[in-house]
This record gives sequence, structure tokens and C-alpha cells, in this order.
Amino acid sequence: MRYKHAQLSTTGPVREVNEDYIGFWQPPDVESAREIGAAAILGDGVGGESRGELASRLAVTAAMTVLENAKAPASISSLQRAMFDAASRAVYDTALRTPDEGRMATTLNVCLLRENAVHVAHVGDSRVYLVRKGTIKRLTVDHCYVGLPVKFRLMHEHSAMTDPRRSMLTRSVGHDPVARFESSRVELERGDVVVQCSDGLYAFVVDDEIRDIASHFEPEEACRRLVALAERRRVDDNLSIQIVKIEELDVIAYFHGTPVYRPPRPIGVNSTELEPGQILDDRFEITELISRSGMASIFKARDLKTGHTVAVKVPLIQFESDINTFNRFQREEEIGRQMDHPFILKMVPVDQPKSRPYLAMEYLQGRTLDKVMEEQRPMAERDAVTVASRICDALDHMHQRGIVHRDLKPQNIMICDDGSIRILDFGIAKASQLRRLTFVGFSPAMGTPDYMAPEQVNGRRGDLRTDIYSLGAILYEMLTGQVPFEGESPYVTMNMRTTGDPVALRGLNPKLTPVVEEIVLHALSRNPDERFESAAAMKAELDDYERVPLTNRFERLQAPRPWKGRFRMLPLILAFVFLQLALFGAMFWYFSRHGSH
Repeated sequence: MRYKHAQLSTTGPVREVNEDYIGFWQPPDVESAREIGAAAILGDGVGGESRGELASRLAVTAAMTVLENAKAPASISSLQRAMFDAASRAVYDTALRTPDEGRMATTLNVCLLRENAVHVAHVGDSRVYLVRKGTIKRLTVDHCYVGLPVKFRLMHEHSAMTDPRRSMLTRSVGHDPVARFESSRVELERGDVVVQCSDGLYAFVVDDEIRDIASHFEPEEACRRLVALAERRRVDDNLSIQIVKIEELDVIAYFHGTPVYRPPRPIGVNSTELEPGQILDDRFEITELISRSGMASIFKARDLKTGHTVAVKVPLIQFESDINTFNRFQREEEIGRQMDHPFILKMVPVDQPKSRPYLAMEYLQGRTLDKVMEEQRPMAERDAVTVASRICDALDHMHQRGIVHRDLKPQNIMICDDGSIRILDFGIAKASQLRRLTFVGFSPAMGTPDYMAPEQVNGRRGDLRTDIYSLGAILYEMLTGQVPFEGESPYVTMNMRTTGDPVALRGLNPKLTPVVEEIVLHALSRNPDERFESAAAMKAELDDYERVPLTNRFERLQAPRPWKGRFRMLPLILAFVFLQLALFGAMFWYFSRHGSH
């Protein structure tokens, strides 16, 4: 990969000390560039006076030292973790040695250029942009109190920039011994421009201006013009910017995540496991392994027919001849192609004969809801309600077509980087002619039972209200940070949801409104007839709290009966059965002896 880069950092027209610190690390040779990569690193210190300056310098220097000492080949994830761990320790330990001077913290962005992609890892509110063919896209989410509302489009960018909470960071490097960084990967194209800057710049220069200047000028001149533009607007902060312009890309393929510089090769019908670098059915060029579970692998691929990037889901070789696996893939594709909704995963039509079972789907960038909840537990009520409303929108589209998902859970909901959502995985979805899935068929391979409805536990066929219950359980977890029922085993958990109700939401999160508690408990009614009659009805209440009649459902909740309580008669029943068997045996012995005489 060949590129041009430039960087510039100034105190700005008001500040006396520059609390920003930047660095660009270039590997010494081509082999290191391929196996380690080049990196643009930026830190924006917080804390005031010279401490912010020290924190940013320590963090950036520590991260660059990790790259300098890295031994090839080094995985991208391990490099990112090592850089942020080293930066956190450097800042945190220095503050511990000088306790009288207070804590230190800084933002930290690392843009690693490797394998025809930019790998972004960041903590804080410094930003990374991608400028491509006249467009600009932000690759980071501000880790501040207004960052998430902007991502979910609950707050306009202009309002967020003037909000007093904009400068209040929710994550930083140095505040704790270990930093929680967020990472993403974007494939690069020739002519792309990567822009990394501190908040001092983007707070006074709008995105369109960054796009225009970065597109029309070489990196060094673009850096100078953007800093000068911010200074003319009387910026009151330090200014830092790094720009990388991509001039040429390598031709590479991937095998088990390792780049190989050779052309892709086709595969035949009788091949074994699919691998990056191969071409599936003369149409899908496999470029990268995204994930692998116990049953299937998901690959990133290029559709040679359309030129689009897609995701391809392929069962592991040991499952390819399994009729249940084949039916599941076939069912998921058939159901997926019936739906066309912005919040439902789109299937890519494959009308040609397939050499093996697989699914081609739209390629998404983002995180599943369970991963989002790992970092935000509980979520803000407004954010959780927005996500739930969009899920309702998608469910209503499905239900109107006679399709019930039946496996709705956070792992099957994608929160995309653009703020939209997608419902995933229709492998056990139910159309009118398909078999049911109930507690009778439950197994650990199906995952935890935290979101299954009581009627599934009791062995009955679910309907659209089954999905509403599952959504209620998901919303409960988003708002409280806990699943509705927790037991020592999946079976105990199942029993709890059939014999009782969850704890009232405001008992776990007093900040919640009575209205949202009413909506969630309505969706979690044990009797399907007492739930919302449709996803559209639930969405209407989520979107308009004024429409929600408060019936104080929380006052009528009943605690689940203990698991053993359901079987308190079992010992008596077993004793009675054994007694009957003993009597029958004695009578049989008696008549056998007397009959022989």
C-alpha cells in the first residue's frame, strides 16, 4: 500500500500550552508494513495545565513504542490491545507516582494502515473521517455524554456541539489501569483520504469543509488550510490533524486471516472448508473470515456479479450433509427473500445452482445489541425505547407476512454504525407450514432461554405475540441491565417465566418512567391474550407516551414459584407406583406357585 501523509498540531490562538500530541509511525521495510502496518496516533489530553500535555505525550509515545518493538507477524487486535494497555499504564502509573498533582487522562486514537484497510481504535472524542469520492463518513463515535444520542439520531449534531455535556468524556485513557477502546475496520480504495483530528478542529470546521479541503489538496496543504480555517474562527482549543491519502493498494487474498499476495483461486464442488482467497460458485470472492461458530462460518466476500461487498454464511463441512442444517439454511433464505424492510437483514438472491449450502447477505458494519449492552448497562431510557421502536417496525413487517421470528434476542439484533438496526437469523423462524420450536426441543445449542415466551416453554406453537414477549424481555434488559429471570440453570429460568412475573423495572432502575415500565410489563404478560395485539400497537405506545394508560401493572406482579414446588407430590406419586408394582409382583408370584400345583 502506497500513501502520502502529513500532520500538524498547534496550541491555537488562545491556549498557551498544547495538550495534544501526535505521531506517525512508519515501518522500516515492506515486510514490516505488511505484517505490522503504519499508524497515525493522536492524543488530546484532559485535566488542565501541563498534566493534559503530559498525559497525551505519554499515551502516544507508549503506543508508538509498542509498534516499534512489535515482532512480526502480529495480529491487529493484539497490537491494538497492547498499544492501549501500554498507554493506559503509562498515564495511570505516572499519576500514581505524583498523587498531589491529581489524576491524568487523555483521548487516544490509533489509525493502523494495513492489508488495504484502516483499522481504527479509539477512546474519547477525537475523530476519524473517511473521505471518498466526494463524500465524508465519520468512523468513530464520540465517547462523551452526547455521543450516543447523536449516533441513534436522538439529537442533531448541531445541538450536540453546543450542549454543555459535549466535553464530558465517558471514556478516557489513564483514568483507569485499562482502557475500553472501540475498534472498527474499513477497506480502503485508491484515492481515499483518512482524516484524524482533535475536537478543537472539528468543533470549528464542519464535516463538509473537511471533505472539500481534504479532497482538493495534498495532505500537507490540507492540514495547513484546515488549521488556519479554525484559527480564523477564534478557536479556543488546541488544534491537531493527521491526513493520509491512499495512492495505491496491494493485491492480496486472505487465508485463515493471514494476507497472501497472490491471485484468488476457484474452488470445486468437492472442496473442503471454504477459505479466504477462494471463489465460491464463480461468483463470490471470499476475502476475509468474519466469525466462526460451532455450526457455520461467516465470510466477507465480493460479489463478482455486482461488485458489492456481501457476507456469505457457510455451514461447517461436518454439517453440510445434515438434512436439518440444509433445511435451516433453505428456510432462512426463503423467509429472508420474502421481506424488504430497512431494519431486516437483506438476502442477496442466488438464482444459480449452488455447489454447497450457503447464504449470501448484505454486509453490515456494527455490533450486535448484546455487545452494545456490555458497555452500556443499563442503557438510557430514550436510547432503549428508540431501538425497541425500530424492532417493532421490523416485526410488524414480518408479522403482516405471516412470519414469526421465534428467536429474537440481543445477539440477533445488529446496531449498525450508521445508527440503524437489523434483525438477523431467520433459521428457526416460523411460517404457517413450518414445524414449531418449543421448550421440549430446547438444547444448549439454541442458546440461553432468557427471551423465550412462556407458551414456548409449555410446548405450544408461538405466534406474533411470542415475538412481542421476546422484545419485552430485551427491552427489560436494556433498561435495567438484567434479564427478567435468572436461575441456576436454563430449566429453572424457564420455570420462573411460566409461574411468575419479573421484578418491577423501577425496583432495579428508579430513574425509569412509570410509562416505560407499564409498556414493558404489558409485553411480558404471561398470557399471550393480555399482551399487545401487534407490534404496531406496541410501537405506537413507545413512540407516544401520552397514549399509554397507566394501570399500575407493577402492583399486580407475582413472584415465580420455586422449581421444587411444582414437584412436591412427586415422592408420593413414586411411592404409590412402587407399591403397585410390589403388589403386582407378589400376586404374580403367589398365583404362579399355586398354579404349578
